[in-house]
Amino acid sequence: IFGTKDVLAPEGSGTDRFYVMALEDINPGTRYCWYDAAYGQLDNTIGTSENDFGKGKANTADVLAKWKAEEWGVQNDNGTYQDMWGEIEDEINAGWFVPSKSEWSAFGDLTSDLGITTSNYGTYGLSDWYWSSSQDLTDSAYGASFRYGYMGDHDVNYDGSVRLSATF
Repeated sequence: IFGTKDVLAPEGSGTDRFYVMALEDINPGTRYCWYDAAYGQLDNTIGTSENDFGKGKANTADVLAKWKAEEWGVQNDNGTYQDMWGEIEDEINAGWFVPSKSEWSAFGDLTSDLGITTSNYGTYGLSDWYWSSSQDLTDSAYGASFRYGYMGDHDVNYDGSVRLSATF
């Protein structure tokens, strides 16, 4: 869709400088809860205007550990949608993570440069709602809404899509 472009590739080691968004959702077309049983128990909340850029990897590791230990309640407690953490554990172990609210905002800001709008996001393989790794209130997490073009929040038992990012 975007033509052929040069890309950067990692070489050696050092400080992460580049953020990369996966080209596909985790199980495209499948929706997940953030962590259903965690409703009312989240403990690392941030404000709407707080910048948490660079925190996605740590947020992801923290919530995955709590999910695995069932610290906020049993896993996959929603009768319709599975919690996303069990579906992405292998990818997390390979270096991928759920972007933070501010990391999603940075990716989202690029969509206008690419010609992606609230009316054509689906033609680019994007879903209407993506979870972030950032916690809003004790019962909700932030996410990116391509349908309405903003960062918002939903209860952790709401359904959304998952797209990961990585750094190098």
